[in-house]
Amino acid sequence: MTVLPHTTDALHRISDAVDGFLRAERELNLADPSAHMQVGGRVHALGVQIHGGVLAGIPEEDIAAIVQPARSACARSPFMRDENEWARGYPSDFRLIEHVLAQANKATPGTLGWHVETHLQGVAITHQLRNRVMHQTRLIGDTLTAPRNEPRSVLVIAAGSAPDLRKIPPGIVRPGDRFVLTDVDPDALELAQQRLGPLNDFTTAVSGNVFRAIPKLAELGPYDLVLVNGLYEYLNDRAAARLTEAVLTRLCRPGGLFHFSSLTGGNPFRWALEYLMEWQVVERDEAAVRALLPGCDVSVGFDQTGLALLAHVRTRR
Repeated sequence: MTVLPHTTDALHRISDAVDGFLRAERELNLADPSAHMQVGGRVHALGVQIHGGVLAGIPEEDIAAIVQPARSACARSPFMRDENEWARGYPSDFRLIEHVLAQANKATPGTLGWHVETHLQGVAITHQLRNRVMHQTRLIGDTLTAPRNEPRSVLVIAAGSAPDLRKIPPGIVRPGDRFVLTDVDPDALELAQQRLGPLNDFTTAVSGNVFRAIPKLAELGPYDLVLVNGLYEYLNDRAAARLTEAVLTRLCRPGGLFHFSSLTGGNPFRWALEYLMEWQVVERDEAAVRALLPGCDVSVGFDQTGLALLAHVRTRR
């Protein structure tokens, strides 16, 4: 490990934070459910010190080596273990999303893993995920209840198992309405079909890479509403601009609404996510989002946590 003199203090602080986290098993009464607040404090302190190490210029591989014991301990939480392993080969596995939305804790009570998971289920980084799903549900509901005689059509890109659509009451769906779901993971779409109930009669699933699927999606359109569920967090600017152009020119009908969301810059959970879970995302602030949409009528807001940026674009009639 190469250590520059000015990084020594930062390295020591990270190491101390790792030790402090690991000592939780000896120093805290983990049989007390409220201990998750103290465990959460140590997770937060570790993230702060990792950030300090990044600012000090410590190489990524050196930080990862120091943090590895804490990462291994965190993996006793099924939430973090699933994300570390990326069982399906990419982050934001749809089963992990289901886990977060259910606010489940599958770790053994009284263990460090249980407290880590309880902490994670209660902090803003998971709340913003639930908020985003509820926001998309509201947009679907608004589209279906808006005064219009013609059938309504909704496309959800990176749909996962469609938790947003599953919350729609079947009674507001009319004959001729259509929902199109696309995702790279066919198992996610299969779970969606298992849980959509009566809405399956109105739903078409298209599996595969979204860029390759665009011609098929265009055949099934155009759409009154196009939702992109978190995918922008894994696209560089070039790919994000390419997807945006395709949605606006080939998928949305004139006057249709396009919505996507993204973690915004300054996310305080970033460093814990990256080094304890290997969950790296592309953060975008309002200026970066608007740069993807030059000349468009863009409305930008945030969820209640302030972590999720919500972009809405109305296409020209």
